[in-house]
Amino acid sequence: MLVSVLLIAGPALARDDSTISDADANATAEVSGRTIHTHYRAIEAVRAAMAADPAMRADDRVAGEITLGYGGQIHVTVLDDASAALYRAPVSAEGVLNAPVEALPEPAKLSPNERAAAQARTTALGFESPRCGEAYDTVVLPSSVEAQWVVFLIPRPSKGLVRLGGSNRVETEGDVVTAWRPYTRSCIDLNPAPDSVGMIVTHLLDPTPTEIHVFWSLWKSKPFYVSTMENGLWKIEDGRISAVED
Repeated sequence: MLVSVLLIAGPALARDDSTISDADANATAEVSGRTIHTHYRAIEAVRAAMAADPAMRADDRVAGEITLGYGGQIHVTVLDDASAALYRAPVSAEGVLNAPVEALPEPAKLSPNERAAAQARTTALGFESPRCGEAYDTVVLPSSVEAQWVVFLIPRPSKGLVRLGGSNRVETEGDVVTAWRPYTRSCIDLNPAPDSVGMIVTHLLDPTPTEIHVFWSLWKSKPFYVSTMENGLWKIEDGRISAVED
């Protein structure tokens, strides 16, 4: 049985339930954000290795990636347009390749879990959610609900930009979208200077930071300050959320 190395701790949708405490919401966002980052970092490691190989770099069949966590590793499968496997590679939870990227002799059928993840990715990408730009990456993770998946649609970073706007969370079951949420109301790019102490944004959709704020803080390796209308200022650092009292 395949078990994700890190599982999402329940849904993290826009909060309208006053019974959810800030502490619970922050704990959920922390786990989810770190999970997204771990899988995204694994994809980036495989892309970097493929970019260094002339044959792989020139392969125009590549259409995207899916990841499955098991055996203490993130297993990355590179797909073609027909959702067949072209390349495979195991990556450590720290984002280091544990073996060279394997080029399959011919497009291979996916395992049942891979096929379900690929279907979720296709369903989410085909859903008409608000987008910022055309180039999108995906992180596909198993939901806590059986037979459902959670797909994070992430605008592809460019020149170090934090593409906060346009990020979406889409929940799927087969080829059906069961729920979705955006994380912003508009397209927002952050471009902190290399010597800056952090990033800051005003967030209007939730009383506390979300998993996507945690993800981008980890991706940029910078603290992220999130100001909310209801509960003031929060700081995200090293994947942890804390209230800023002063």
